[in-house]
Amino acid sequence: MKTRGSDVLVKVLENWNVDHVYGLPGDSIDTVVEALRKEKEAIDFIHVRHEEVATLAASAYAKLTGKIGVALAIGGPGAIHLLNGMYDAKMDRVPMLVLAGQVVTDVANTKFFQEVDLPTLFKDVAVYNKLIESADNIAEVVDQAIETAYREKGVAVLTIPNDILAKQVKAKTLEKREYHPVRPQIDEAKIEQAKKLIGQSKKPVILAGAGTLGAKKELERFSEAYDIPVIVTLRGRGVISDEHPNYLGNIGKIGTKPAYEAMQEADLLLMLGNDYPYVDYLPKHSISCIQVDINPSIMSKRYPATVEIVGDMKEVLAKWNEAGETVSERPFLKAVQHNMENWNKWMAEDEAKTGEPLAPEAVMAEIRKIAQPDTIFSIDVGTSTVWSTRYLHLGQQNQFLTSAWLGTMGCALPGAIAAKRAFPERQTIAITGDGGFSMVMQDFVTAVHYEMPMVVVLLNNQELSFIKYEQQSAGELNYAIDLPNIDYAAFAKACGGKGYHVETRAELETALVTAKDDQVPVLIDVRVDPNAAPLPGKIVWDEAKGYLAFESGELLEEHHLAKMPPLKTILRRFL
Repeated sequence: MKTRGSDVLVKVLENWNVDHVYGLPGDSIDTVVEALRKEKEAIDFIHVRHEEVATLAASAYAKLTGKIGVALAIGGPGAIHLLNGMYDAKMDRVPMLVLAGQVVTDVANTKFFQEVDLPTLFKDVAVYNKLIESADNIAEVVDQAIETAYREKGVAVLTIPNDILAKQVKAKTLEKREYHPVRPQIDEAKIEQAKKLIGQSKKPVILAGAGTLGAKKELERFSEAYDIPVIVTLRGRGVISDEHPNYLGNIGKIGTKPAYEAMQEADLLLMLGNDYPYVDYLPKHSISCIQVDINPSIMSKRYPATVEIVGDMKEVLAKWNEAGETVSERPFLKAVQHNMENWNKWMAEDEAKTGEPLAPEAVMAEIRKIAQPDTIFSIDVGTSTVWSTRYLHLGQQNQFLTSAWLGTMGCALPGAIAAKRAFPERQTIAITGDGGFSMVMQDFVTAVHYEMPMVVVLLNNQELSFIKYEQQSAGELNYAIDLPNIDYAAFAKACGGKGYHVETRAELETALVTAKDDQVPVLIDVRVDPNAAPLPGKIVWDEAKGYLAFESGELLEEHHLAKMPPLKTILRRFL
């Protein structure tokens, strides 16, 4: 019995439990789209309005579920548009499959219309990168692509000339497939060596990353048993509740002052499941370090590890927990908890602001009131990241989506679309700025079309606020950061959703309470204070010098001083 190669491809997707594809149809990929149409009861084709949104959504889906995200586009311009989300998946290390069309084979290599050398284009981003040249072995190639994406935690790409998969091939018996990772055997001697270091240390700290998200309970138990404070990376948000007494918040520019100070006072660093790149925020003096990760290639990459343990995080933590040992009444923990209490008081002062335009911190406080214990937060890159990270107060059931390593603006809306596709019953709240949202706003209509209730909170300050403060901290004058205003609420309504424009805290509270029960996508356009400064948790000397240089330049060129945060706030972060 004969069947088309494209039908075989889609059957392989089904056998890998793929139940959705994000993308846009078009002539060089239409054989696959036709095969998806015939299998639409098994696989949803989510038709987005821009290919970048397809891969950003596929990447977010993989981050949320651990399952491979799949995106599809024509060759040439469509394939080029896919790159941003592909790099997001690569850099945040999640599996993705990309199906890219290509010109038909009889005009290949003739510089034909829309012909781009896609295998070369995708060379850097892909862990598996093949041009399909025969439909006869398509099942084997797709299997290899998906398995490699899972194994390497990266992007697999199949470039497919439309005529190849239109050919008839012999139908094959295809079996269900699952990826079963091989867990490395844990070195028991290193477990014991690490345990001895933990017992001997006076001031240990945990830096927990994305690799700990599958071991939340184990990490919490370990922290409590050994009295060790927990600092998290951006992708580690939610591994331990923000309300837990051992939690010190994030590290880095978006982090907290207690986290920075604890890191610099520590005598033992436990790097668990992360490859944190900002080494200036790691201990500046040489201390012992225990690094645990499933990926051996990152060992001692950022900080020299005394003990390197390659293994599954859940298994490693379980071994330490099963030892039944505890360290109680560690004075260092008490001291950093006291610091965190002061920090939380400062944050509460920020949240209580009632002035207009609204303080972003107050907006986060209002969002918390309507959030559910298992809300999925999809956060854009920019000041949205700072306010969300500091003020949302996540629990272990929440999920926190963002573009952590690539840091691409415009990721919040695609992430929210992926969240509703993965978990339609869970509340999804996207937090974005006018800069990030306006990059992908056309796909708000995608959420409307597929009936995905969500709340999109847009922090509208009519500028690229994070870039403004980057320029200032570098001692540069602000330039090219202003954004013309758009009536985003009217836009949301024009797409078929609901839109609210709010300027007061009372208006915001009413809009959020209404929006949480709406059964359509809702956009809340919030006028926020453009002078709300996303200051680092700890202002280091180089940043302080940059702000001073900026103010001097502003005075010389503009003949006035820029409006800066209150001196009390600056001193709290600097001293």
